[in-house]
Amino acid sequence: MGDDISSDNGIVICMRDISVVYGDFAALYEINLDIKKGDFIGICGPNGSGKTTLLKTMIGLIQPIAGKMTLYGEEIIDSVPVHTRFRIGYVPQITTIDKNFPALVKDVVEMGRYAKAGLVNRIRKIDKQKAMDALRLVDMEHSAERPIGHLSGGQQQRVLIAQALAAEAEVLLLDEFTSALDFRMTEDIMELLDYLNYTHKITIITVGHNIEILRAYCNRIVCINKVIAFDGDPKDSELDKAIIKIFH
Repeated sequence: MGDDISSDNGIVICMRDISVVYGDFAALYEINLDIKKGDFIGICGPNGSGKTTLLKTMIGLIQPIAGKMTLYGEEIIDSVPVHTRFRIGYVPQITTIDKNFPALVKDVVEMGRYAKAGLVNRIRKIDKQKAMDALRLVDMEHSAERPIGHLSGGQQQRVLIAQALAAEAEVLLLDEFTSALDFRMTEDIMELLDYLNYTHKITIITVGHNIEILRAYCNRIVCINKVIAFDGDPKDSELDKAIIKIFH
């Protein structure tokens, strides 16, 4: 059994004995995990190991059958409260957006403001300014008037990150966002995440397959295969043992 749920201000997400099933299939089993403010965490594991399920559980899209979870010290029962939801930004795995998709970059990023202001409210001048600030933060303000489908895969990922930042997210969850990117674009995005984490103190949780990339940028690695096989320093030799065990 895990420790008691913590309300420590330094812990953003606290999971205790979390289990998730799909029908008769166990996706996650007794997960105990603390995400602290300022963490830059890389999550790795083989296909079907529960990585995406873990992220979706963190933001309330999937309900566990057992265990407890808190966001910012508040226990999540059925869904994430509105006043907390915008603080967690989720960037899903995508393939390249169709070039004929008509939305402009600025429109996509402004959609992030609805998470903060509410869907029934109109976009105000301050919301437009926040969206441009977010684009500037990811070095994409020069593309504000371009259709998002005309951008490269790496640029599209930057726009989706900006969308989360426009909502003033304090935590970014990224689900295999580099899967459609080449090595150079992957490094560019990881450099951006490193900058956001170090300079703006944004907590980063990213799922990825390239262990060496995660080790190079993250201050903590979590390896899972339905259960947590490793949680700790990327330089720890135990990580190598865990990787061998769960990938072979």
